Amino acid sequence: MNIDIFKSTPVLNELLRKRGIEGDAELEEFLSPSPKLAYDPFLLANMHAGVDLLLDAMYSGSKIVIYGDYDCDGVTSTALLMKVIGSLTDNVTYYIPSRLDEGYGLNKSAIDQIYQDEGEVIVTVDCGSVSAEEVAYANSLGIETIVTDHHTIKDVMAPGIVINPKAPEDTYPFKGLAGVGVAYKLALALSRNCEIPRSLITEVLELVAVGTIGDVMPLVDENRSLVKYGLRLMRLGFKNKGLRRLAELSGVDYNNITSTNVAFSLVPRINAAGRLGDASLGVRALLSDDDDEVERLCTKLMETNTKRRELQQEAFENCISLADDELEKGDFIMIEADHAHEGILGIVAGNLKERYNRPVVIVSPNDGLLKGTGRSIEGIDLYSLLNRHSEYFVKFGGHKAACGFTMETENLEKLRASLNEDMAGLLADNEKLFDRAIEADMDIIVPDTSIELARALELFAPFGAGNPEPVFRLEKAQVVDWKFLSDNKHARFSVMQHGSAIQCIMFNKAMDVYSRVTSNKPLTVYGVMDINRWKDRENVQIRVLDIEEA
Repeated sequence: MNIDIFKSTPVLNELLRKRGIEGDAELEEFLSPSPKLAYDPFLLANMHAGVDLLLDAMYSGSKIVIYGDYDCDGVTSTALLMKVIGSLTDNVTYYIPSRLDEGYGLNKSAIDQIYQDEGEVIVTVDCGSVSAEEVAYANSLGIETIVTDHHTIKDVMAPGIVINPKAPEDTYPFKGLAGVGVAYKLALALSRNCEIPRSLITEVLELVAVGTIGDVMPLVDENRSLVKYGLRLMRLGFKNKGLRRLAELSGVDYNNITSTNVAFSLVPRINAAGRLGDASLGVRALLSDDDDEVERLCTKLMETNTKRRELQQEAFENCISLADDELEKGDFIMIEADHAHEGILGIVAGNLKERYNRPVVIVSPNDGLLKGTGRSIEGIDLYSLLNRHSEYFVKFGGHKAACGFTMETENLEKLRASLNEDMAGLLADNEKLFDRAIEADMDIIVPDTSIELARALELFAPFGAGNPEPVFRLEKAQVVDWKFLSDNKHARFSVMQHGSAIQCIMFNKAMDVYSRVTSNKPLTVYGVMDINRWKDRENVQIRVLDIEEA
């Protein structure tokens, strides 16, 4: 890797500057296939105490229960600690709560079940930091607890051993670890104190990468190192049989797997089981070494994801007319979906948010109450918005982009009216609140595009939260050779500028921009430069995100 190319090429140099990459040492670390940035796990508060408790439990033969979560981060975290702790003791099992029956986090009925099954130590992953009442209840039954988590702690924190970089007074240098990242740090700390095969500590980096990408954590700092190593293992053919078979069944070429492949192919299939029923299906697929069992479990995950997509599409179509009606009342979309499957409502809310560029909450009946899930757009803090009306909620939690709650049915209309009043106030303060704008990193002209530049841009990966793909703007361009693909959703074409042309592809929005393309007016094209690989051929292309009249 010649870093001088990155320093001397204006496009690359500008992109690096915008990402805050300065100096040779930072540049080499950012571009390196073998990054070194990582922190001592014992910098996490309570890590020593957690390791000591686990070692005591293993030496005394106590039954250890990994208490997970039903999303991809929780599933990969559970599988990771099952593999690592399972290499030291056979007396370890796991518990994943049901999304539909139990909801997120520790609950007393689950603790009762663990107690009846003679569990003596609970290690939470991806949950538990604020479960003060539940942890105290477990302790009252004689069950010791270690909480490993990464969620924000606002008011109440669980007693005892909490390992969370976001815990008050924790001085760990990087706060952006996923739940699986914190679980990995516990595994690393354990490996300093007992004989865990180095190959196993390396192997589970695949799980760290998938969970970190799945939870949309920032792919910067230490996460960049963890995900890079995990992706490299996948490209070498995978160590985890379940992940490998899931990639194959999803049609992913693992020789060239990227964070995008993981996000759109592996993560939804792991998540699907938890959305529609039993998240332990994903854990079993990630733990099994038996080829026949892996085939059966991964096939079931594929089938479950297909069913999830069908339910999601049906609910989305049913909600469109309801959303149109809601927009006549105001700019906060509050939809009552009485018959939709609860497990897919968060995705549907996200899809509606993208369609209308408005915050969306979908509520459905749940044990005599209404259960709501919401998604928000850039510039609107959904948590703060809903928190203004906390008197309406029985339970409420989340963050600025996504929230969940339960409430009494009779309060729904009051909440709807209040939120629409809030939105009117926000719009009065910012008349461009709902304008869609693609932020380009920089302008480029077609003659400056090249396969060499595209290859250099690939070294900016892995892309994701905190490190998005660079977006280029091509001004006063002309679109030629337009060809619709796949029911007019996608299109292939070329963009001409300054006498040169570059191949382009656009996904999902082809029909939306077609009238602009045929207007015979100069156009502004926004897109990502990448490489189209087919068999043994490679060519540079622009993956177009939007086309506007110049």
